Amino acid sequence: MSLTARLPKNLVAALLFLSGATALVYELVWSKYLGNVLGNSGQAHAVVLATFMGGLALGAFVFGKTADRVKSPLALYGLLELGVGLYALAFPHVLGALEALWLAVAPSVPPGLRVGPRLLVSSLSLVVPTLMMGGTLPALVRHFAASLAGVRRELARLYAVNSLGAAVGVFFAGTKLVPAVGLSASAKMAAALNILLALMAIVLARRLPPALVPGQAAPDAQGGEEVAYPRVAVRAALIGVLLSGFTSMMYQVTWIRLLSIVLGASTYAFTLILTAFILGIGLGSFWLMTRGPKLDSLKLFGWLQLALVASLCVALPLYVRLPYLFQTAQWMLTRSLDTWPVFQFVTFGFCCVVLLVPTFFMGAAFPAAARVATAKVSEVGRQLGGVYLWNTVGTITGSALGGLVLMPWWGMEGNFVAGVVANLAAAALAFGATSERPATPARALWPVAASLAVAVAVLGGMSGWSERLSGIASIRVHGKPADSYAKLVEETERDIRPVFYRDDTFATVMVADAPKERLRFMKLNGKVDASNGNDTETQVVAAHLGALLHPREPKNVLLVGAGAAITAGSVLAHPVERLDMVEIAPAVIDAARLFKADNRNAVDDPRTHVHIDDAKTFMALAPRKYDLVVSVPSNPWVAGVSGLFTRDFFQTVDRHLTDDGVMVQWIHTYESSDELIKLVIRTLRDTFPHATTWLGPQDLVLVASRKPLTFDARQLAERMAHPDVKADLARVNIHDVYTLLAKQVHSEPGQLEFAGPGPINTDDHNLLEYASPIAFFVANKDVRVKDERRSPAGAARLWLHEYQRQHPPSAEQVAGLYRNMERAHAANDPLVRGVAELWRSLAPDSRDAAVALGTAALAQQDLTLAASLLEPEVARGGREPALVSAYLRLVAGRAWAQRTVWTPMDAALADATRAVALGREVAAAHPENTELPRALRALCEALPPSACAATAPAAAPVATPEGP
Repeated sequence: MSLTARLPKNLVAALLFLSGATALVYELVWSKYLGNVLGNSGQAHAVVLATFMGGLALGAFVFGKTADRVKSPLALYGLLELGVGLYALAFPHVLGALEALWLAVAPSVPPGLRVGPRLLVSSLSLVVPTLMMGGTLPALVRHFAASLAGVRRELARLYAVNSLGAAVGVFFAGTKLVPAVGLSASAKMAAALNILLALMAIVLARRLPPALVPGQAAPDAQGGEEVAYPRVAVRAALIGVLLSGFTSMMYQVTWIRLLSIVLGASTYAFTLILTAFILGIGLGSFWLMTRGPKLDSLKLFGWLQLALVASLCVALPLYVRLPYLFQTAQWMLTRSLDTWPVFQFVTFGFCCVVLLVPTFFMGAAFPAAARVATAKVSEVGRQLGGVYLWNTVGTITGSALGGLVLMPWWGMEGNFVAGVVANLAAAALAFGATSERPATPARALWPVAASLAVAVAVLGGMSGWSERLSGIASIRVHGKPADSYAKLVEETERDIRPVFYRDDTFATVMVADAPKERLRFMKLNGKVDASNGNDTETQVVAAHLGALLHPREPKNVLLVGAGAAITAGSVLAHPVERLDMVEIAPAVIDAARLFKADNRNAVDDPRTHVHIDDAKTFMALAPRKYDLVVSVPSNPWVAGVSGLFTRDFFQTVDRHLTDDGVMVQWIHTYESSDELIKLVIRTLRDTFPHATTWLGPQDLVLVASRKPLTFDARQLAERMAHPDVKADLARVNIHDVYTLLAKQVHSEPGQLEFAGPGPINTDDHNLLEYASPIAFFVANKDVRVKDERRSPAGAARLWLHEYQRQHPPSAEQVAGLYRNMERAHAANDPLVRGVAELWRSLAPDSRDAAVALGTAALAQQDLTLAASLLEPEVARGGREPALVSAYLRLVAGRAWAQRTVWTPMDAALADATRAVALGREVAAAHPENTELPRALRALCEALPPSACAATAPAAAPVATPEGP
């Protein structure tokens, strides 16, 4: 073909490449739009995907017939693209009308049957554009194919071009376009490109006639349009594409879950997974395009199915090693904004390692089977549409069954087994129906039998790999990874004891015990989301603040996010009448029952009503108003969660609160940034005019309302005195009003001053969704908000200021406050030292107060004050582990401060040696104490080896009140 003849053809291929890119921009944008309306539950995702795929298939079938009859299929392609672009501009208005329909219909439908209205809304909103998108590929194949050989060549070429364009589109949309301009602007830009493509295609159609005019006989071999494959082969090919479509979507669902556990379930990770998936399909189609027509396409399809099975068997041992490999790769990166693109490249590399080879075989398999089913050039549009229809029946079934039914039933491992069985069945059909049939079925099917034997050996021998994967996965890499995968497995199995594991529709949930730390934790998709350890105080405080500060005792409460249900248990400590608990992952509810000793058996409390749903959807359809809404979801860097931090969600909550209702919103300060915390606060205050900030302790708890909350000390004390409330707060060292009020860090005006002016987080432009994964990657320390407790002027606006003036605290109260604050703040925090100084001033004879202030001074390198407090207590015979640990650190600090080449240590060495002996004596008497061994090691590092090797009497050191 000459360059002149090839140029228009390549130009049209470029148009198809770009339309493939815009199609994936639309899929990403529209699925997010529909997620905001229908929810982000697994069921809602399956419904959106099914309707999108179904519309494409129906469009291929309907417009494929039309392409066979029209004078210019290329002009038809242009009109279809024009229709898609115009519809994209109208989509928000269409969806707005359908959302009103959804909100009108859904409340009258039982929750378990709401998949029907969801399917209706999704179908009505997507049917028109997906019908038109589905017709584009058959139209172009029909336009350029003049023979069956040409059909088969053009199908592979155009399918490859379209798929590669789709890979570029989803990558660009998910990593650049939507984060930068939001959903609405992204859709408008894609629509503008679609309209431009349409006009170019229509112009080209006038200069580039179709290769075969309707009614013209095709110049096929053997002089006509006879069927190239027998009917049995065509049937085998159609069933084959159905089975391969089923497995491709079931594998996709499973790979997304697997890689989410390894890479983290951020929106960027999903984008990169989808990009790698589509890229592999495009490369497979491109490879097939280069194969000559002499290949038996049906036999090739069978071999591709077996190659897919083989690739999975080879890759499965790699899957369980992915967490170790990814942790090692992360460890080698410096965490900064400059290395974020490198981290994304590494993440994409892992996606490609898992996905490129099997999806390559998938991408080659579809056009290979489609070659078999296209028998007449003049009817290629209709026949190709039929192939799409069969394939899409499989993809819809694989998506719906794989995610909604099979994943909860038999998990990731079962999905891979089912996929392998379906691939082997498709291969057996292909080999059995091939035109080159051997003398016996055994000879035809021996490759299938051999593959089956290998698959049974590999899949059977690797049973239990998914639980091991979840156990060793760690989204947060704080220290150097283990030296090897085997070492990581050994350390994990030594340190944790799994007690619950389940793959459900939305997440893989694991509960495990860590005997060393004496805690139980819950993992969702490889990320620890709840525990009865350090997380407890945040979960308890978030529950109690709303109930304690409410103008009246709340009766109807909504809790967003179950976790370990500790927050639910704390809410139920109050005399509430009803608690609606909304959780998106069903397995979390069963896992939460394993924390019943910590959550007061909240899940099975008769007042608790569990709802498995997306919180935004539930709130939009909530049949009642609530006195209190407590929102404690997962971290906003997890895909879908940031939708619970938008103005749209807060406005929905506001509509479902009573007039004096209160909302409590959790937000983490670790692995975040100042700007993101300010963004959340600004967004909340955009809806709620009144709000204050409280410490959680490693998190912030925002208490918001329409009306200002007035502080009533007597009412607060009465509510805290309720036996269940008192006991629940006591476990996090909150025993009185004084300690609770000390957790307030922002007054209403102080909170606004901290947030300052700036953007608002919305559903249309969800800044948090795309910025929080970057902050998670970059952050090396917790965010320190502007704390009004640190400012004399700001502190006067806090409720504690007036309360402390009217109710001077006792030494016992300040002691309780100190114990609470030392857990929530760094040891060298001036707030900790300030509380310790107040305690010491109120109880000058208290050894505990002396140790508290001495420890705080030591953390701030004030060795003189530390020595004046700690040494006299040791000299008086104090042998409490906390005192001795602090004293050992004092001696170590003094040793480091005095050690130089010019300063002999002989004078201080005897005291240091006695301190070592004292530490060993007290450590032996208190083997359960973990701080003493650490303090001893720190002291020995500061001394010559002989000092720690020597055996010295454990006599009390001489007190030197004046310090070193």
